Amino acid sequence: MRTRNSFINFLANTGSYTINLILSFVTRTIFIHVFSAAYLGINGVFTNILSVLSLSELGIGVAMNYFLYTPIASEDKKTIRQFMNLYRVMYTVVGGFVGIAGLCLVPFLDFFLKDQPDIEGITFIYILYLANTVVSYMWGYKRAIIDGHQKSYIGTFYNTVFTTTQFILQIIVLLVFENFILYLVIQIGCSIATNFVVARKANKMYPYITEDRRDFPSKETRKEVFKNVGAMSLHKLGDVVVNNTDNLIMSTAVGVTIVGMLSNYQMIQASIITALNGLFGAFTASIGNLTVEEDDESVFRVYKTLQFLCFWLYSFCSVGFMVVFTPFMEAWAWVAGKPSEELVIPMAMLLVFTANFYMGGMRRVILTFRDAMGLYWYDRYKPIFEVIINLVVSIVLVIKIGAIGVMIGTLVSTMTTCFWVEPLVTYKYGFHRKVRHYFGLFTKYTLTTIVVGGLTYYICHFINMGGILEVILKILACTVVYNGIILLLYGRTQEFKILWEETMKILKGWYERKFKKKNEDSN
Repeated sequence: MRTRNSFINFLANTGSYTINLILSFVTRTIFIHVFSAAYLGINGVFTNILSVLSLSELGIGVAMNYFLYTPIASEDKKTIRQFMNLYRVMYTVVGGFVGIAGLCLVPFLDFFLKDQPDIEGITFIYILYLANTVVSYMWGYKRAIIDGHQKSYIGTFYNTVFTTTQFILQIIVLLVFENFILYLVIQIGCSIATNFVVARKANKMYPYITEDRRDFPSKETRKEVFKNVGAMSLHKLGDVVVNNTDNLIMSTAVGVTIVGMLSNYQMIQASIITALNGLFGAFTASIGNLTVEEDDESVFRVYKTLQFLCFWLYSFCSVGFMVVFTPFMEAWAWVAGKPSEELVIPMAMLLVFTANFYMGGMRRVILTFRDAMGLYWYDRYKPIFEVIINLVVSIVLVIKIGAIGVMIGTLVSTMTTCFWVEPLVTYKYGFHRKVRHYFGLFTKYTLTTIVVGGLTYYICHFINMGGILEVILKILACTVVYNGIILLLYGRTQEFKILWEETMKILKGWYERKFKKKNEDSN
């Protein structure tokens, strides 16, 4: 059942993010054509400011999900209701704080914008961004109980429906009215609608969560929850500062233009990360259930299989970035009617950009298991060093070498902290094994990425005719060459065999159920 639910969640997430990627690309293309690069710049700056404010969320979602695994596995409705009530109160407080703190930043907006863009109503635009962030806390916590029951595909379905509606309406607004304010209002409305509908679905599926809204966990349990939330708050600090201050430092030191250029790369990267996180997120509830019910050997076997899948997907995407991104951006600039210089970043920046993506991706499975096992207390101080290193290196290097220095700062902070601390904690306290196994795997997988990726890049380099055709041919060549070599190298490994067997088992079960249902309907 765990594998089946994970697979259904994966299919739902993949379908959802594919649709969203296509629509977001179309919307962004029209956006670039209608508005100047300054609008992209303030979008990146305001989004990052509010992401920093969302630090007040303190990792509540991850911590609460961990506490829900055991009562959900045993169908302890009273305990589930108590945690959901606590979850509601905590999110209400966070949403209120973000709103108030966001308004307090209004007088200081000029500080984050080195070159004041020629855009009317910047303050009002910022308030709309703030409103979109605040409404994300409305009813959003109720999705946790659906995800905890390994049915995240339900929330994904509704999210896809309203996100698709949002993009379609925004495209109409861009083409007909060319109005940025209305563009943002539509986004806010769809965010509210998504949370409201998912909350109603949760109430309908699990009506007991609304029976007594004043029923909370015991004082001892709340103390344990706050202890874990405190540990997660430090991890949240690291994530927010490292992932959301780059654009702020760049806009303050260099200007919003480079932020606008990078935002296009970040949009595509974020869509891919969201899709991949959706894949591994589809396993999160199942992993939480697995760690409750299975032995260490079974848990470690699942981990190795998912780590191999993580390597394959993130290494392929990384190589694809290096091969396809530049010709893709040149073609995109042509479609949007803009000079390529407004969209294409230098190759050196692309290399560091891709390295950050790869390093972040290779941490995905370790973090999933760490969170599912509730181990974030053991490396709670790691984010403090990560933040200090990231800010110091980024600020020093942005002064010396410009925007690329900020990206290097992120890479350095990851390598000197997260790279070794996270696997050390998970292996020691979760798997009860020596961490050298992880570093051996990482070395093998990374060398494979560099060698096979270099060969793939060299072969694709000969495809050079410009335009959409070059992009399509390079995508096809990269896919065939890279994945073909990976299959030759790893096709006989235990991890690949497990992936193949589980996939075939699920597909066979799906086919048999569909065939059986079809026969029953015909009879």
